[in-house]
Amino acid sequence: MSEQIDKNQNKQDIKNQKYLLGSLILHTENTEKKFNIVDGQQRLTTLALILRVLCEKKSNEQECNKIGDFLNNVKYSHNESKYHIKENYEYIKAYFESYSDKKCEFLNFLLENIEFICVLAPSEDDAFLFFDSANSKGKGLKSYDLIKAFHLHSLEKNQGSMLDYYARKFENIAKDERKITILFDELLAPARAWLKHKNIRVDKIKTEQIYEEFCKEFSSDKFLYSKEDLGILSSFANGVDFFEYLFKYNECFDKLSNYALYQELDKIYYTGFIYNKYIYAIAVMIYFSKFPNGNSDYFLALLARAAFSLRVYGLSISRATQNNYALEFLEKVYFVSFEEELEQNLLDFIAIKNEEERKSSQELDGGRSDYVKIVEKYYQGKDAPYKNIPSHYVKNKNKGINNE
Repeated sequence: MSEQIDKNQNKQDIKNQKYLLGSLILHTENTEKKFNIVDGQQRLTTLALILRVLCEKKSNEQECNKIGDFLNNVKYSHNESKYHIKENYEYIKAYFESYSDKKCEFLNFLLENIEFICVLAPSEDDAFLFFDSANSKGKGLKSYDLIKAFHLHSLEKNQGSMLDYYARKFENIAKDERKITILFDELLAPARAWLKHKNIRVDKIKTEQIYEEFCKEFSSDKFLYSKEDLGILSSFANGVDFFEYLFKYNECFDKLSNYALYQELDKIYYTGFIYNKYIYAIAVMIYFSKFPNGNSDYFLALLARAAFSLRVYGLSISRATQNNYALEFLEKVYFVSFEEELEQNLLDFIAIKNEEERKSSQELDGGRSDYVKIVEKYYQGKDAPYKNIPSHYVKNKNKGINNE
């Protein structure tokens, strides 16, 4: 707390900066409008003590008393807790004596800028399940834990009979923690941002931003309904819509994983290549969504040729490079209505990127070398299955020019 206060003294523009105090895990008993706190007691108690100190001796006494009495009716049963609460209150009071002229400013900052992510679990058992996830082995709640809790609560209010079905189906996906993390954090959330023309580095996306992308616009009972299927950019009118969206793109990802070309690409473990591969996976998922009965073998190869041009001419692939290429490439895949239109977009894109490959001085090393072996197998030679697709232009230090 003291560190945050000291930081704020040195910042010019703190009025609009939100400060996240983590997640609260709550559940209700029956239909009463009371919340049992499963996780977050210490933070709420500390916040209550700070507010009490900041509200002491204020001119607007009635309003400040109301704020300062935050959690006033909460009962603490353990004597040790009562001792530490009193001790911390005295510490906070003494601390703010050094900032007496800033107390009003800091109070306003707390009231306007402090935020929590609230996980309202449908039952006590679910609440403690989330709590275990947050505290076992030092792990915090993942973005998908928070999103699941939000939409299960929506189901409980609107389609309660479906709750168990969707909860179990979600948990079956979440058994593979690595996969579901990639699905949310590396594929769906970034894709939705890039297709909205947002410059965003995947490693800079925070858990609360991913949560907001899938939940925030439906934080009231006044749901928004889309008249058309927007594919990967679809809105979620309620819990059912979200879960069906997730299951659909999980199936798309599984379908991609069964293709021989992708299985070979997936064996290349260089970090930059993995970033590039995620762009390709997003593009394929968009394609499957738009054209479920399309010429998938051909278009998966064509999409790979367009997506991995970056690996051929790029010096290195960072998160910033990934962002720039995704912004340029993915709209060519998403904003089409027919396969013929998509094909032309990709061929035009490949022609442009082929010029970048010609200008490149990069030789075969690292993930680039491994990828070129796949290119030779699938795109070059008389027996290559996709030899009709324009191949890459690669400079090979042993063979001179490996041309299309």
